[in-house]
Amino acid sequence: MAKKRKLKKPVAIVVGIAAFFIIYFIAFQIGSKLERDAAEVPKTAVNDEDIKKPLISQLKAKEKLYISDGKASDVRIEDDTRKEILYSFEGFKEVRKPDSYKSIYEGYSDDGLKFSTDLNYFRVYTVSKEQYFKVPIAGKKQFKGMLDKAIYTSFDLITKTEKWKEVELKSGKETKKIHKWKFGDLSHKMVSKRIMGKVQPEKNRDRSKYNFEINIDCESYKIKIETMGREYVKITCKDTVAYYEVYTGMFDYLKNDIFEIK
Repeated sequence: MAKKRKLKKPVAIVVGIAAFFIIYFIAFQIGSKLERDAAEVPKTAVNDEDIKKPLISQLKAKEKLYISDGKASDVRIEDDTRKEILYSFEGFKEVRKPDSYKSIYEGYSDDGLKFSTDLNYFRVYTVSKEQYFKVPIAGKKQFKGMLDKAIYTSFDLITKTEKWKEVELKSGKETKKIHKWKFGDLSHKMVSKRIMGKVQPEKNRDRSKYNFEINIDCESYKIKIETMGREYVKITCKDTVAYYEVYTGMFDYLKNDIFEIK
């Protein structure tokens, strides 16, 4: 009977090393895939205490909310406007799921909690549960105004240059248009501090020697930004108006670089 041939020691070492690297490579690929899959699953709650809270209570506690209306999407709501909207929930009454519901506005928090409304009902939901609330008839118009303001006067929206089609700048009777490759330069100068009331910005505009106007033509809406001195702006878009305190970089850029006023 023929004797079994034994692998020579050097050959056995090479085979062993090759087998080790093959097994290591397969294990690494499986581990990487599991990590990617885990990363793609949105967080739905921070801890067990949050899970136990009603969905509407969880939503009130969120600090970052985003909203869409079919024309503008994934717009981050400014903090002051977010608080105003969340406060309006005090007048909502929980009801059963309506027979007919088609959302007009949709939104979400940064950790996966979602909400929507058709202006008759307000829905808060996750993958596994949902709550519906009746929007008071008397407050329906006001609620719509809040949501429109949250979208169309948000600095997150006005600085989305991918939506800009044409930009016109005005200083008195002088008008200039900027090329698309300069959209980013202007957008980066638009930085807000906080939402303001009307009185102080309007007074500041009257006292300022120079003021400028920015008209941005977007795909589905138009934005007008008026400077009110160096520190304030007025934003008008789709019948919504908001005043902001801002950093002075935008005013200085318009005055010194665009219109070259000395």
